[in-house]
Amino acid sequence: MAATHQPKAIIAAIVTAVLVVAAGVAAGLTYHAELWGGKTLPDIAAASAKAGKQSEKAKATVTADSVVAQLKAKGITSAKRQEFSGAEKGAFLGYSNAKAGQRVRSGSSVVVRESAGPGVPSNVEHAKASTAVTTLKTMGVPVHTKQIAVSSSSKLAGGTVVATYPLAGQAVSDTTTGIYVGIAAKTDEKTPAIPYDAIGTDIDSVKDTLTKAGVNVTAKPHFSSKKNVGKLVSSSPAPGTVLSSGESVTLYYGVGANKVQEATVGQSNAPYFYASELNDTVTGTYCKSTVNDVAKDCITLAQDENGSVYRVTTKDTGISSDEHSNDILTMCFPFADGNAGDIGTCSYGGSQLPAGEGGMAKRLIAKQWGAFDFGELGGSPSCGTAMFAPYDEGCNASKQVVQDQDMSGATFDMHDFYVFFAFGANLDAIEKSGYFDDSALAAAKKGSKPDTSRPFILARDASQYDTTSVPYSKAPVPSGQTLVQDPFVPGVGEFSASVKFKPAPTDANAYYLVESGQPDWQSLPDCDTNGEVSEAAAQEQGFWRQVKGKYIFSVGAGAWSTIMTVHADGTFSADYHDSDLGVTGDGYPNGSRAIASGTGKFNYSKRNDDGTFSITCDKKAFHQNGTVGDVTIKDGVRVETVDGIYGLTPCNTFTVYPAGYTTSALSDDVKSWMYGVIGNPLPSTLAGPLIVNDSGTFAFIYDQN
Repeated sequence: MAATHQPKAIIAAIVTAVLVVAAGVAAGLTYHAELWGGKTLPDIAAASAKAGKQSEKAKATVTADSVVAQLKAKGITSAKRQEFSGAEKGAFLGYSNAKAGQRVRSGSSVVVRESAGPGVPSNVEHAKASTAVTTLKTMGVPVHTKQIAVSSSSKLAGGTVVATYPLAGQAVSDTTTGIYVGIAAKTDEKTPAIPYDAIGTDIDSVKDTLTKAGVNVTAKPHFSSKKNVGKLVSSSPAPGTVLSSGESVTLYYGVGANKVQEATVGQSNAPYFYASELNDTVTGTYCKSTVNDVAKDCITLAQDENGSVYRVTTKDTGISSDEHSNDILTMCFPFADGNAGDIGTCSYGGSQLPAGEGGMAKRLIAKQWGAFDFGELGGSPSCGTAMFAPYDEGCNASKQVVQDQDMSGATFDMHDFYVFFAFGANLDAIEKSGYFDDSALAAAKKGSKPDTSRPFILARDASQYDTTSVPYSKAPVPSGQTLVQDPFVPGVGEFSASVKFKPAPTDANAYYLVESGQPDWQSLPDCDTNGEVSEAAAQEQGFWRQVKGKYIFSVGAGAWSTIMTVHADGTFSADYHDSDLGVTGDGYPNGSRAIASGTGKFNYSKRNDDGTFSITCDKKAFHQNGTVGDVTIKDGVRVETVDGIYGLTPCNTFTVYPAGYTTSALSDDVKSWMYGVIGNPLPSTLAGPLIVNDSGTFAFIYDQN
């Protein structure tokens, strides 16, 4: 009987096997169809982080956003993580916790790496320089290595990164300039230097050490955090610079709210306090607590060769005030239609102006609360898009009218305006004074208070105002005055409801001073990744550091001069003008003016046997601005761009006579140019460097002011 059931058993086994195979095939098919067992990550070609300058093909790489969209379509949860790279901003760089083509479990989250463009990774600082530079060179922008001096006892190891520009964790804003890397080099006790690690140490100790080394030291205040009051916070030349015996330096020590008047206005012998231009006590970079976009989340204040403080923008092309005239900052906003209102509107207190009197009496600087406000463009009205002085000009239909009191087309426009809070500022008193808008104060109470142990800046937000432009005829006249005042300056006359400051301070909108002790990158010598500098490079850097400054070529009396500013890397800018009030005509009743300006670079050649130095003008770098022959009329003056910058062109070879050089050894031609600027008799030795154009022996005299 058993034999009769055998075929049935075989058939059952075969059926079972077939079903198992079928189930396996079905399982395999459903697995590959990703119906179970997780999902497979798209195998997408990632952009290379070392891409550098992108080719047209590379620029078409897949974006991180498109990868996130593909993952979402597959039901895979993902999150983007940005990182600096040489790839195009937004490009897909790969996955950080998985590999392309890998199968991931359902419910897991995949991290998509997205290029943030070139920048300085946060882990670069204090890393071994050779390793850091290798990483930074993948960003596809120039990388400059500079030696930074540290003390022999420094905990910073030689050959490590001590500073970068941009700061660690920030993106590159100028791909032409690229990245600067400061590499530590320990100095011995015999070498005069401002050690980078001296930042945050007692100012008197640093001053004594440099004085004993034969360096001429001047100490000046600079606003700082609570922890750095009385300590070195910056210097000129900047910290990290190796000095020469006899060189002059300025050391900046930290101060807080109790020194606001002394630091900004000074201790004057005048019978009143006068607040006008800002000074170097506020220079530096200020950033929000969270920096997502350096251009929006940071403010940098710098000082130009004229001593004016300005906000640095991407439009700046140098440190000449002509290149950022609209960005110069001031505390003083004189009357718009009077030329004698500066003192009255910009003074407060003192023996002749008791408390509560003077045009600045209701401004923050006069309140002794540790804060002051400032802004751009000095309170003048606009005619069309241009600022103008209504004292001798009018404005009709948005066009300036010379010597006409028609102001029908003039307006007052809201410009950038700021409040500076020193460490320890009395924030409560300022908030109770009525300076801030009530709605802005109410909104601020919902956020965290700013850190008052650090100096910070608050920027006015024009988008929070209903009115940002007022016709000149509608501008209010302060009580007791007859002259028109800029209506967008808080605290002039009365606090105006339309101009109360917005926003009120919070931690989120405060721009805090970055106390990084940023080096003067241009003045530092180039070095290798070990921080080593050739002797020739060190000598050249020392030479330019002593020669940099402002120079005057003129006869003293007269209406013409050429002003040249030489920078610490040998680059220069120059401006020539020659005015003649007697050459007038239709449309230019105030005379004529010839102008020429330009930029260039000097190259160091050699030190001569007589103690002078030879430099040459780089003809490829020399450029005259504007178009020769162009004529414009400005403020009733005919202005023509002429060919050549007097004294500087032809720009070939020059001789530099160092400070201390004996003037009797100079040629009569050179001395004849000096008489007009310095006077006769000349001093026995040069007080500052003298730059002489060998073509014509034109002498540029160092401006000690």
